[in-house]
Amino acid sequence: MKSTIAVICVTIYLMVFSFLCATEIAVSVIPYLFVLSPFLVITMVLTILKDTARSYPELGADEEWGYADKAKDQLGIL
Repeated sequence: MKSTIAVICVTIYLMVFSFLCATEIAVSVIPYLFVLSPFLVITMVLTILKDTARSYPELGADEEWGYADKAKDQLGIL
């Protein structure tokens, strides 16, 4: 949930930034928004990577990777 809110907020921020650049309404604010945008995007990425809302099953001893939503016989492993 926390990562979803971060994605929505940064998306709205970047849409407002793009709108202001295209319309040139607040030209004096655009450089400040431009400088702030990489920090917001990096914060969003870190929030997504650290999000532990979904739990994934542990892999077995003989498994290196896998898909949680498909059976092994559908993947062509067996």
